[in-house]
Amino acid sequence: MYYEPNARITIGDVVFNNVNKVIITESVKEMGDVAIITLPRNYKKLAGKSVLDYLASGQKATIELGTGGKYYEEFTGFLGQIESDAPMILHIDDNFYPLKLNSFKNSWEKVTLLEVLNYIAKDYTINAPDVNLGAFEINNVSSYKVLRALQEQYGFFTYIKGSTLNCQFAFDVRGTGDKFTYKFGNNIKKNNLKYHRAEDVKIKIKAIANQRTGKKITYETGSTDPQASLRTLNFGNISESELKEIAEKTYNKLSYDGYSGTIKGYAMPRTHAGDTLSIIDEDQADREGDYLIEKTIIRYGLTIGFERINTLSFKV
Repeated sequence: MYYEPNARITIGDVVFNNVNKVIITESVKEMGDVAIITLPRNYKKLAGKSVLDYLASGQKATIELGTGGKYYEEFTGFLGQIESDAPMILHIDDNFYPLKLNSFKNSWEKVTLLEVLNYIAKDYTINAPDVNLGAFEINNVSSYKVLRALQEQYGFFTYIKGSTLNCQFAFDVRGTGDKFTYKFGNNIKKNNLKYHRAEDVKIKIKAIANQRTGKKITYETGSTDPQASLRTLNFGNISESELKEIAEKTYNKLSYDGYSGTIKGYAMPRTHAGDTLSIIDEDQADREGDYLIEKTIIRYGLTIGFERINTLSFKV
């Protein structure tokens, strides 16, 4: 049975019930989700005034999508860039937006991750491990740039949900999420999946612990194939045994018998990055399994309908 897709976009006090296209991009590994909305050309004016008179960067925005007259909240954030040409295109940033507007300056000879986060994001509830970072400096940059530095230098990934700021190691940041099922021949629109064995995964992990003394502890594990892809993980002041444990766990997560690639579904089920996707294949039951969704692109439009493109990560 076919259900007509529907959309409702609220920005400030303005509600748009018709849009040409909505693209929402979510990722476990990329900091900050985004949405792009393309409005119909007939939205140039509202109540005799230009639409631009009602819109301003920083206004709160909510995207609701659904089918058959039902609406579900898919994205919340703040209005960013406005492309005023016809058709008008609106860029919506997620809840990191306010953290891009401030500035901090401080330095510590020794500090924990929790202390830094409570300093730069005091209005949020913090969910993060209490690990030592060693010496750390913030030099007139925004909270957002500090969080990016924590990701690039130490391997901590950040995600904001409601009033909680989660900062964890990669793949742990969004928790377990919800669990949904895709079944071949049932609710899968298209797939670009490849099945592989653990021994065929050519990946090498290089983990580095930056000690307070300036010394670096390095541990490597994984494939010895010269063509193997390299993933480098940076951490703060952790022990060699802790570094080894994290590196081995990371490699074991990435090296598995199972699928990799993308799988496209419909409006339902409402998959998001960080959720678990159970893949059912009655023809090849040995290939069934549960996977973390690393990335989800939600596409809604007059010509594309309503679909979700999910990128699989490791087996759960």
